[in-house]
Amino acid sequence: MLALAACSSAGSAGRLVGSDGELACTLVRNLPDPMPDQPASGSSDQSWDVALGRLGAAAELARVAALEDAKHQPLADALATARQTFSVTFDIHRAEPGIKQARTHC
Repeated sequence: MLALAACSSAGSAGRLVGSDGELACTLVRNLPDPMPDQPASGSSDQSWDVALGRLGAAAELARVAALEDAKHQPLADALATARQTFSVTFDIHRAEPGIKQARTHC
């Protein structure tokens, strides 16, 4: 029930508390520096998967924020670059410059 209450919190205009840009920045701030190495097969370490999930979610939130307000475009671009770099190279460490750039916009 608490989770439902947290999800349904809305401002006076019926919008969720916290903008998409603020939420993206919260995720960016929670990304490790440096990003974790991919764990060995069979490892119970979930830090790599958590970091990838946060990166993807931050990139999508920033993209949506930029659609509503152009001031978020630099953040969206930096995160899109980081996500694309990982998608092409499968090396999360090569995405770190984009993540570092995104941090400057938060």
